[in-house]
Formats: sequence, C-alpha cells, structure tokens
Amino acid sequence: MSRRKPVRAALCALLLLLSALGAGGTAQADEQARGRAVAVPSDVVPAIPGCTTAQPVSGVTASTWEPVNPPQQAVDGDTSTRWSGEGFGANLVLDLGQARTMCGLKIAWHRGDLRWNDFDIYTSPDGAAYTKVWAGRSSGSTAGFESYPYAAPVSARYVRISFWQSLEGSWASVSETAALGPDGGQGGEQVVVAAGDLVTTCQGSGCAHTRTSDRVLAIDPAAVLTLGDNQYENGTYDEFTRYYAPTWGRFKARTKPTPGNHEYGLGDGAAGYFKYFGAAATPAGKSWYSFDLGNWHIVSLNSETSRTAGSEQVTWLQNDLARNTKPCVLAYWHRPLFSSGSSHGNFPNMRPFWDVLYGVRADLVLSGHDHDYERFAKQKPTAEPSSSGIRQFIVGTGGASTSPFGTIRANSEKRLLANGVLKLTLAAGGYSWQFVRYDGAVLDSGGPVSCN
Repeated sequence: MSRRKPVRAALCALLLLLSALGAGGTAQADEQARGRAVAVPSDVVPAIPGCTTAQPVSGVTASTWEPVNPPQQAVDGDTSTRWSGEGFGANLVLDLGQARTMCGLKIAWHRGDLRWNDFDIYTSPDGAAYTKVWAGRSSGSTAGFESYPYAAPVSARYVRISFWQSLEGSWASVSETAALGPDGGQGGEQVVVAAGDLVTTCQGSGCAHTRTSDRVLAIDPAAVLTLGDNQYENGTYDEFTRYYAPTWGRFKARTKPTPGNHEYGLGDGAAGYFKYFGAAATPAGKSWYSFDLGNWHIVSLNSETSRTAGSEQVTWLQNDLARNTKPCVLAYWHRPLFSSGSSHGNFPNMRPFWDVLYGVRADLVLSGHDHDYERFAKQKPTAEPSSSGIRQFIVGTGGASTSPFGTIRANSEKRLLANGVLKLTLAAGGYSWQFVRYDGAVLDSGGPVSCN
C-alpha cells in the first residue's frame, strides 16, 4: 500500500477540522472533543410548554450538503425529505427575515430513532456574531420532533445548528426544523397595523384607501389600530357603510378604533362613528379603553374630548396604567403632541396624555391628523431626547391625500409622503417597525428596540 494515501487522508481530516473551527467563530477549546457536549445539561422534550409557535423562515443555508439533500429540504414541511452534510462542524442556518423572539428550536433528525446526534445551537442578530444558546445530544429514540429550550428568550434573526458527531459517524441529517417563539397567550410576538386619515368618498380599486386596505389584508395582523378620521368628510353612518365597509371594513372584527376631528365635524357627537363601530368603539362604556395583546398593554384614547389634566379621561388613564401588569405600553389617538406637518403641527393640548404615559415609562404613541408619515426619536413630554422616553409615530397616510411638511420639529428622525400603513411587531420585551407603502414597498424600518 502506498504511504501517501494515509498521509493524504490525515491531512484532509486536519484541514476539514480547522475549516470548521474557523467558520464556527468560536474558540478552539470550546469546540474540540465534542464528546463533552453530552455533559452539558439539556432538556430534550417533544414540546416546550408556552413555546410552540413556529417562526416564519425567509431563507436557509448550510456549510455543506449533498446535491440530493439540500438545506431547503430541512424547512419544506416534509419530514420524508432532509438536509444532509458531512463533517465536524457542518452547520445549517435559518434566516427568519427579521429579529424575532425565540425560546427554543425543534428538530426532527433523519434516523433519529436509531442514532443520537451531538450538536450546538447558536443565535445571531446579524449573521456575523453568534451566541451559543444550547448544547447537548438528541435522545436517539425518535425520528419525530424533539424540542430544545433556551435558558431564556432571545431576540435574533439567525439560528445556526452546528453538528459534531452521531452514533453512526460524521453525517448530519435533519429531516425538518423550526425556530420556536412564545405562544400568544404567553406574551409572544404579535403583529399589529396602524394608520389614520383613512377612507375618502372614492370608490374602486384605484382609491388610495382601497389599496392600503389590500395591504393590511396581505399583512394579516392580529389587530388593526385606526388613528382617527376614519371616514371623510364627516363620518356619517351612510359614509361609513358606503365607503369604509367595503375597504377597511373588511377586517372590522380585528379593528380597535379611535375617533378624529372629522367624526365630530357635524356636531352630533360622532354619531356615525359610534353607530358603525358599535361596542368596539366603547367596549367599557366610554370612547377610551384599553386591552392586552401578548406582553403589551394597549390604550386607545379620544383626543377630541376630556383631555385636560384632572379630566375624566386623564384620571381613567392614570388608574388604568396603575393596574397594568404588562411590561410594554402603547397608546394611540388622533392629534399628535409633536408634528412637523404643515397643516396642523404640534398639538400642545395632548401634553396631559404624554405626562401620564411618560410617568409609567410607556414605549410608543401613535397618532394621525397630519397627512404624512413621521417617526420621532425617544423623547420626554418636553421634547428633550431621552433613552427612556416615548417614541411617537404619525401615520396619517391611510388613504387621504398627503400634505407637505413645514417646520421640522426636534427629534424628528424620518419623514415620508406616501399612502401606507405602519406594521408593528410587538415582541415579548420589545418592538420592531416597518412603514409599508400600499404596493408592499418598505420605506422605513427599525428595531428590535427593547421596552422601557
């Protein structure tokens, strides 16, 4: 036998080992002698209580694979297909498209009922810096799903499974896998959509409010927050049934409304608004109310009435927030305290709302009124920037014609003139945002940002 063959084989094995260690981005001492992985405490369970919601995957890659078993087959929903890659440190990476709250991972291993697998799980916000969140060995007793819980929830975009060895050798084979987030009832991730200044007396597919309502249907949120001036010109019941109902009324059951000045334009106490929305407009008998969604406490206020310090509404707000047990707080109403819009600008009479919300370290305030999109940095009610302040969005872009900006206010970070909606992803301990134009283009985005 030629002496070159064993030398060449040993050299190839060494190069493969060094390559895997370099790609893993972790210390050599941490990743060698993978037999130690079984000594790391771990839970291998069929399902994690409160952590069973599979997160959407926008892409998947791997460090190595067989042509007949590519990485896409690990997330195709079919456990009869698989990803297979050979080598110490072979890894599979899930891209969730944006940062999401995760509490674990589930994996169905190919031949998982015949062999155990040693592996680590890492998460990353950017695909560059990874943090280990789990290390251990599969049970070797099932080809079905096993779940691997993290010590604590993490917010990340990427999940990497790094394989080291199995009972049968050096091949990693995953039939199916999914990143898991907290269930909705456990404070998991929730998507809401918000916009104001919505429906005009226009009918047909070319109307701006028809197109923005189509976008809401495509997003399919858990809740829709309307920010006032829901129906032009005067918000009569006839206008609501003729124009609003066929467009934004398509998701009326998920809508949490608040009124604007146009609803009150006829001096009839916004009769058309209250008749159309019914109990949804006054769930607690008043035109202001609150509800919980996941780990968020959400408050709908009426900027057209009872807004002075000591008024009935402001007193209710103080009491409501004193009872709140959720860690994150969002409030919304029509007229903004801060605005660079040329039509209306700042509305100082909203200060009492802000004072109460800032006192409990609220996170977000949403408004409309000016027909534009504007995002502000976190700030105090006095317009002083503050890392523990409230971030305000103006989203008066739901269908009315946009209006130009005027004096640019302090802490204004982003300004757009386009019809669209604000998509908020409310996670267990933070939030992300996208301003989505009616055609699906994302014109502004950010996060995740932790709650105050």
